[in-house]
Amino acid sequence: MKTYSEAAAYLEKFINYEKQLDKIVYNERQFNLEGFREFLKNLSNPQDHYRCLHIAGTKGKGSVAAMLEAALVKTRLCVGLYTSPHLDTYLERFRINGVEIPERKFVSYIEKLVQLHETSLKTLPQGYRTVFEILTAAAFLYFKDEKIDLAVLETGLGGRLDSTNVVHPMLSIITSLGLEHTNLLGGTLAEIAREKGGIIKRNVPVILSRQEKDKWPEILPVITELCKKNNAPLLRAEEEVRLVKHVLIRNGDNGRLVSGQRLLFQLGNNGNCEVVLPLLGRHQIENCRTVLAALKEMKEMEMDFDFREAVRGISETRWPGRIEAVSINPFIVLDGAHCPISAKALRLTLEECFPSLPRIYLLGILRGKDSLGIAGEIAKDPRISRIIAFPPPSPRGIPGDELANTIRPVFPDVETASCYEDALEKSLAQYREESMIVVAGSLYNVHPFKKLLLKK
Repeated sequence: MKTYSEAAAYLEKFINYEKQLDKIVYNERQFNLEGFREFLKNLSNPQDHYRCLHIAGTKGKGSVAAMLEAALVKTRLCVGLYTSPHLDTYLERFRINGVEIPERKFVSYIEKLVQLHETSLKTLPQGYRTVFEILTAAAFLYFKDEKIDLAVLETGLGGRLDSTNVVHPMLSIITSLGLEHTNLLGGTLAEIAREKGGIIKRNVPVILSRQEKDKWPEILPVITELCKKNNAPLLRAEEEVRLVKHVLIRNGDNGRLVSGQRLLFQLGNNGNCEVVLPLLGRHQIENCRTVLAALKEMKEMEMDFDFREAVRGISETRWPGRIEAVSINPFIVLDGAHCPISAKALRLTLEECFPSLPRIYLLGILRGKDSLGIAGEIAKDPRISRIIAFPPPSPRGIPGDELANTIRPVFPDVETASCYEDALEKSLAQYREESMIVVAGSLYNVHPFKKLLLKK
């Protein structure tokens, strides 16, 4: 195993739940954390060699992780970031101070872990190790070897049984919750909150993002109960950090484009702070509020870093595929919205930032997602002109015809495309000046469309 391609190909021999979420059984045996802990013991528990922040949620956990990384790197801390899924290569999941892991190091860690797997597998139940476990172990090792100060860890699925849930963090962070993976995590918000709240640890403070008003009655009692059970202080972000002012940063031709948001927050006795946020959307304001609440709590825990410098660092956040403008003429935006709550956030952001532009939506969704719920939110856009349904380039991609049949109750005139290339061609044929094309439904759409647009 000498190259990235060989390592990636070898990983495909293991169970990859990210490609099989519509088929798996979600229980303690299938997601065996005790088995993974034993595996990590053979590596001298690398996850215990640095402090960490642990993040779970339905929407926003990746954005919160990326903002925290940018903020803390600015203070000259050495920060590791582990996220999922990736847009193009596994290397994207491992960053230190904003830089992806080099190919040669990634290959060496995978090779080492596969060798260990071949000996440990003999005593473990069928199905271990999984791709995500191997990648998580690789991240733990990489961060230990590079002697980082702090790791920012995003859960993969749920929280309670997620492979990252072997750490004992200095803070647990729970972002916006909604119905997602209901066949695995539960069909109610309370059940999902219990799974996500499974990351709550004994005596570890919990930062809880602001939730949609009608969801609080189901979510808050569960999170409060879990915090009391673990003697974990519960800090609600909207009570810790208050938004005072919000201004869109407009530029380009007659201010048509929006490049970010200028925000003023009030942090209790800590006074006001201004944040320049390069990510668009009111939902990103809530993610930023959560980040500030986390930074504030870390300072109160007497962690040594410059708070004001960390706030300035948020302006350097890099998080592709989130309402990302990838072409100006034609105007094309890519977004990984893959559940109703993220589809609503996308729609509201486009309505606020580009209120006058007619929109063609290219919608590609994976099996196991709430297709009708996603399309229902998109269909509420007052400037929508058409939807083109296509299959994402993934084994779990729903064929365009099947997706169209599912979403016709909310958008009867939906069109279909055989693949993402066909979807782009059809949208360009219908595109008119002073309009926009929006690709949504899955993060798996982002990189293929970027490559296709580069070719064109």
